[in-house]
Amino acid sequence: MSETGTTPAAPSPLRRRIAGAFRSHLIAYLFVNAVLTAVNVYMGAPWWAVWPLVVWGLLLMLHFLFQRAESVDDAWVEERTLDLRSKSYDMGHIDDIREHPAPSIRDEGGGNPPSGGR
Repeated sequence: MSETGTTPAAPSPLRRRIAGAFRSHLIAYLFVNAVLTAVNVYMGAPWWAVWPLVVWGLLLMLHFLFQRAESVDDAWVEERTLDLRSKSYDMGHIDDIREHPAPSIRDEGGGNPPSGGR
């Protein structure tokens, strides 16, 4: 149960399918690129296996970003907002500064400026 007193809703079937598709994509990326790298190491130079790693890695990153963007909803935003507010440990310090501002530099010397040796 969250702090607001509501139970978070179960993810929709579409969101579960998107998350499952990303998981499958990640497993395929790891397996296929491990095999390609092993074949490349066995065959020796030139190191061609880096190109599928880079290109597919960029596509995997885009898939991840799409999956994360689809998982954001009002409940997630509210939960994240509450989390950030609870971690604002410096807010008390800022309130203290507002209530009791530091004295100005002129007030620190005891009031009168030095007389210049007279």
